[in-house]
This record gives sequence, structure tokens and C-alpha cells, in this order.
Amino acid sequence: MQQSSSIPDKPCPSTDRIIIVGAGVFGLATALELRKRGYQQIFVLDRHMPPVLDGSSVDISRVIRVDYTDPFYAKLGLEALQMWRQKYDDHFNECEFTLMTESIDDPRVVRTKQALQMLGQTVHTFRGRDEFKARYPFFDGDLPLHVSGYSNKVCGWVNAKHVIQAVVSECTKAGISFITGKRGMVMSLLQAEKRVVGVKVASGETMTCARLILATGSWTNHLLDLHGAVVSTCHPVASIQLSKDEAAKLAKQPVTCNLTSGVFVFPPTSDNVLKVARHDYGYETTLAAESRGHIPAWSSTSAPRLFRHSFKSQFIPDEADAALRAGLTLLLPQFKDHPWINRKLCWYSDTPDGDFIIDHHPDIAGLFLATGDSGHGFKFLPIIGRYVVDILEHSAPRIHRARWAYKPTGRPMSSGMNGSRAGPPRRVLTSLEQAKL
Repeated sequence: MQQSSSIPDKPCPSTDRIIIVGAGVFGLATALELRKRGYQQIFVLDRHMPPVLDGSSVDISRVIRVDYTDPFYAKLGLEALQMWRQKYDDHFNECEFTLMTESIDDPRVVRTKQALQMLGQTVHTFRGRDEFKARYPFFDGDLPLHVSGYSNKVCGWVNAKHVIQAVVSECTKAGISFITGKRGMVMSLLQAEKRVVGVKVASGETMTCARLILATGSWTNHLLDLHGAVVSTCHPVASIQLSKDEAAKLAKQPVTCNLTSGVFVFPPTSDNVLKVARHDYGYETTLAAESRGHIPAWSSTSAPRLFRHSFKSQFIPDEADAALRAGLTLLLPQFKDHPWINRKLCWYSDTPDGDFIIDHHPDIAGLFLATGDSGHGFKFLPIIGRYVVDILEHSAPRIHRARWAYKPTGRPMSSGMNGSRAGPPRRVLTSLEQAKL
């Protein structure tokens, strides 16, 4: 499919009804910015009141880093981090970010350092196991001799669930309307003459609007064929309970990413929980097409469940469990056999190059896309709404419009992405594995 050459949608009057489908980072930030600019009728629809329990925005921690191989996102990360400190300082936990690799002179580390230095940032390098352990004595595993990387003091982390609760409170006070349950579960888009005019929801009702914004992340495949511009993938996360004394020994632990394995380790939370995750190429499913007869043919592509009777699944593939254990063994072997208190698969809406999709749909008038988080969108919550609405109103700088344009090309995912992915190639979960989700 080629992009349409039709004239793009004009900004709608502030009195027109706008429906935002999806109450995650992109949806909530966009709703707040629209209200700030005087739009009066803003309705956010989702299956559940946010924070939605199976949403990508719900977790005990999200890293707020500026470390990218791409200077575009590094600069954007600095802007976002400044706003975290100004607007959500109560939620922001300052710490170091450490990027490590099990080899010397990994090109991704080199490019990331260069991107930060271009922006005037200072990083502290380490080369070899002895230098790494001297800097972080609490990482006392059997590390490779040639471990290398750097640390950056411009970093922090937040409890994603608590932040989303705060943003929802902002939205409610601003007069933004939330519609949830069956009336908030969008089943299909209503179109008339190549224009979206509303949505049909699970209650059987239809809701009309002048502009529809899809901020549905990995769930977008349930509603729209994006022609290979994104693929929904899921990634393993697990956590263990520490004692108060164990957590105190890790008080100065940085958020640490092992670029060889993709494993992330976070500092302990205030209730002494240690989280481990793998920022990898993920797993796909075919579950949506098998379980929902009304989904159009394109939805044989990967997507999370739309209907969930329980949020208690603790399933991750055996190989992912072993990889997280190995990540702990390498850095914090004293905890490698601690039982998991929580495990889950976190959903990404991955684009081939890691760029977001923030754009008017080229062929469907009245439809705007704000998706493609690619596993790194949460950190931009304080600023992304402004960029979304700038593009919606055709006032954004050219570079943002170009980087976040909808590109329905069906390209394969780049192995480089934004320089932080690692681990095994992406694969489709088996039918037995999908049954455990």
C-alpha cells in the first residue's frame, strides 16, 4: 500500500468531538495536551479504567534514560527527563544508568557514547572486569574478563503504575471523559466514504466523532491493518522479593543493561522488590485470530488478547525464564535462586526502525495514529502529547513529521533498532505457550 496523495485533514474546531482509543502513555498525554489547547469534547475509551492491568504502561518501574545510539532520541530523552523532574518529581527516582557488554569496544556502546557527547553529556567508562567491579562491588558475579561499557548519571526510574494514576487524576480534573467497560471496548471503526465517523463498541452502541485518534499500541491490530508498519511483540519481565537488609546493600545500584544478553536489572523499589527484564526482539502470537471470529483476516498477525477474564497469568517461556536467571547470576548471584514473586510478558508495538508512528492516516480521513512505542515510549510521557498534537494540527517541525510518519512498507525489524536490543531472534510462541497467556 502506498501513502495517499490526498490533502491531509485540516485541524478540527475546538468544539468538535474527539475520541481517543487507548488509555496508555500516548492516549493520556494526547488527551491532556488537547485539553490544554482548548479542545472541549475529549473522550478516552479503553476496556478498563487506567492504569489498565495488562497495558504496557503498568509496571513497578520504567527507566527514564537518555542513552540512545540515535542523537534524535537522545536529545528528546534529555528534554523528557527535565520535564520528569519538573512535573513528576515526586515519582522520579534518580540513579545512574550503566550500559555494559561482555566484550571490548562494542559498536553500540561507542555510538551511544558519541550521541551523548554530541549533546554535551559526560559519561564514565570502564574497561575490563576489574574496573567494573571496582565501580560496582555489589555486582559480584563471575563476569567475563573483557566486560566494558560506561555509566551515565543523567538517569532515573519511576513506578509506571503510580505515574499513570497521577496522569489520570490530571485528566479527570481537566474535564476529560473516560468511557470503560463494554462501552469503552472498541470493536470496529465506523467509516463513511473513506472517512472515520466513529466507533462501534462491545455494548453494541456506536459513538460518533469528528476525529478519531488510535493510541492502541499492541492492540492496534485488532482494529486496523497497518500493512507491516508495526508488529506486536511481548517481552519477559520478572521480580523477586528482597529483605530490607538485602535491598539496602543495593541502594546505589544503577539501572543496568547488558547489551550482550539484553537483560536489564533495576534498583530495588521502596518495598524491596528487584525487577529483571529482557529488552529483546520478543515473541509474537497468533492467538487473536484463533480466538476471535469477527476479527478481519489481517489479524492473523500478532496481538495480545482483547478479552481477559483474569490478569493472574505468570507465564513466560522457559528459555526467557532461564535468560533472566542467567542475568541475575552474572551480576547478583546471591539472588539467582530466589523465587519469582511475579512474572509476565510486556507488550511492545514494534516498528522496523524503532521510530514511533504519529501521523494522519493517508487513506482514511479523520483517523490519526499515535502508536508504535517500540518498547521505549514511556519515558517521553511528559512531552509526547505536545508532539502528537503538533503533528495533528500540522504545526510540527519537519524532522518530527518525517521520523514519525506512517510507513506501510512491511520492512523487517532492523537488528540495530535504537541500539539497546539484544537476545535471541524474535519467534512465534507455540500454540501450547499461547494457551498459557
